[in-house]
Amino acid sequence: MFNMKWMPFAAATLSVLLTACGGGGGDGGSSSSSSSSSSSSSSSSSSSSSGGSSSSSSSSSSSGGSSSSSSSGGSDAVILPQTGNPIYGELDNYKSWLGSSLVADQTRADNMITWQMDHGGFYKNDESTYEAPWNGSSDRSGWTGEGGVELGTIDNDATVTELMFLADVYQRSGDSKYRDAARDALEFLLTMQYESGGWPQVYPKRTGTTYSNHVTFNDGAMARVLILLDHATRLEAPLDGDLFTDEQRTRMEAAIGKGVEFILKAQIVQADAKTVWCAQHDPVTYEPRGARSYELESKSGKESMLVTAFLMSQPQTEEVEASVRAALAWYRSPAVQVADTAYVKRASSSDDDTYNPIQSKPGSTMWYRFYNLGDDTGFFADRSGIKQYDIMAIDAERRYGYEWGGNYGSKLISYADSVGYY
Repeated sequence: MFNMKWMPFAAATLSVLLTACGGGGGDGGSSSSSSSSSSSSSSSSSSSSSGGSSSSSSSSSSSGGSSSSSSSGGSDAVILPQTGNPIYGELDNYKSWLGSSLVADQTRADNMITWQMDHGGFYKNDESTYEAPWNGSSDRSGWTGEGGVELGTIDNDATVTELMFLADVYQRSGDSKYRDAARDALEFLLTMQYESGGWPQVYPKRTGTTYSNHVTFNDGAMARVLILLDHATRLEAPLDGDLFTDEQRTRMEAAIGKGVEFILKAQIVQADAKTVWCAQHDPVTYEPRGARSYELESKSGKESMLVTAFLMSQPQTEEVEASVRAALAWYRSPAVQVADTAYVKRASSSDDDTYNPIQSKPGSTMWYRFYNLGDDTGFFADRSGIKQYDIMAIDAERRYGYEWGGNYGSKLISYADSVGYY
């Protein structure tokens, strides 16, 4: 089946794997039975045409996770070599917040802790937020839920970035207050996971704007949480040592298993073939869901890349491998690739509304961000919510204020080729 030797996964992974065979919590069922469920729900959906430097860093050569989804693969499941997997580097955003000294980083971390909400989460703050402590009265989040509770989020790398920063400062300083804050952030991430295995964009639930309560692959939100949990269970710096308790690490393994289960069940089926994922999915039915008015239900060329890459970091059970190979087949399909084309954003200094960001570029391959559920046609939309098949047909505000294409599949395909997933 493979063109190279593989590394069998550890006995501890097998234990988690067998435990996960019982299904993804309240949604229950094995992945094989849920696959038909996904096919059923996806088929009905696709019938519609709408559709400073740090002493710690993440390793780029680690080869394996410590938990997976249910499978009949048992001890035959393997872990692919991880060199070149696009997931590596996804947790490194915090490094841009590091200063020139530990003292400077501790000051930022001290400020950061004051912005952490009682549930352990953070809002999508930028670096400048943590130049000063919270004043004790202003809003710490731009979003609220029932009763006015302030919401934490995983949107725009939020909470994940803060956790990584706090972990880094703890490992260099040894001050337990940073460890405790990182543990609180982890509790937030574990608590917000749905019983079905997915992660919403926010926690607690957002009122009024319901798309934030969907399981969110958009901009790598859920995938990045899973990558963090996986790195932590494998004790990758700065998530190693006594940063987390043994009890938390056990819960992380279970959370990863449930997360993989959700991914497998949510994979969109088109014409009886598994494809990729939408940017959002229903937490109960697994069906694709839209978000903002211009983010319609779709197969997502952008968001599915990191989901697939994460699955390739997990034990390759029969079900996981089948899911990965199906997604890779979709990315390799000439029907979804736009050959000799590149997505080139308009210069920020330009106000030329005749500029088309989809440019001819020999040798380059572009994928659209969004494709119809029922076929492989790429589309666009603006705030009117009307689907268009010509990017110049949407208004300039969304045409240049959103990313509609990119070389999304290139690194994924290169990595797949390197490990023999042709």
